[in-house]
Amino acid sequence: MAEAIWWRHLKGDPTRFLFDGNEPGVEWRVLVELLGRGMDSPAVERALAGVRERGTAAAILARQEGVGLWGSPGAVGRRWSGSVWQFLAATWFGADPRDPRLERAATALLGVLSPATGGFAPSRDSQRSACFTAGVCAALVRCGFGRHPRVQEAVAWLAARGGEGGWSCPDLRHLVSGACPHAAVWALKTVVESNDSDRRRLAPLATAAATWLVERGLLLEGPAPPGWRRFGYPCLGQSDMLEALATLARWGYPPVASVRAALGVVLARQDEGGRWLVERATPLGEGVGTVSRWLTLEALVAVATYGEALAAG
Repeated sequence: MAEAIWWRHLKGDPTRFLFDGNEPGVEWRVLVELLGRGMDSPAVERALAGVRERGTAAAILARQEGVGLWGSPGAVGRRWSGSVWQFLAATWFGADPRDPRLERAATALLGVLSPATGGFAPSRDSQRSACFTAGVCAALVRCGFGRHPRVQEAVAWLAARGGEGGWSCPDLRHLVSGACPHAAVWALKTVVESNDSDRRRLAPLATAAATWLVERGLLLEGPAPPGWRRFGYPCLGQSDMLEALATLARWGYPPVASVRAALGVVLARQDEGGRWLVERATPLGEGVGTVSRWLTLEALVAVATYGEALAAG
């Protein structure tokens, strides 16, 4: 990786770990997000070909059934075996967004997710949820479904219910001052994953989400949802402070004091090899104590964006 001021914040060089061949989903994202390679570069193309055959995303997609789902269409939101969560996990574990299996899954999910209008609910018997809607939309947008009418309707529903006070949530465990931090992270992530023209159109949604997080100091102190200050991957059903910081970095939010403070917390958690360990068990994720390529990628995205500001200030 290229020499830069931010790189000097690391205790070691994680390059060999990230490119050890075990997780090509990490490799193509490192190439694109940290090394500035285009999606059509030979190295990225090789990694994208590899992710269809090996690694965590490939294992999840190999279990997909012919219609594009995992199990019964009536149980798509069942934790954590339902198709929604399998789709989200495959997406965030670096599956090729152009993989036909992801396209089949997205198409099938949009045909069975409830309700038929507005935001999404995990099941027919549950309420619409801002965090569930935002999490699903972010993955669908990454897979190229941002212009799908049902996705646009769900994003509009989300935008209409957010603002300075944040998003309400039917899960009381999520709430901080009456709002859901997970919804804010994933609403911002939905915009981050959008193409450039949609990013501009959805900028007010991103601004509302980012402002809510930053004005509360990324919940580094005071009330926070369970697990918020411990890092895990993938963030299914709940987000955490590292995902919030990395998403702010991908959006290009400036390095204000609360962002720099969060980066300091992240840097303090690295090991001697410049890598990050799993601190919180997550559904379909790695075990606590595992040295994680995925968390290392998330942390490096934040360090690459904000490290120079930390060094300067």
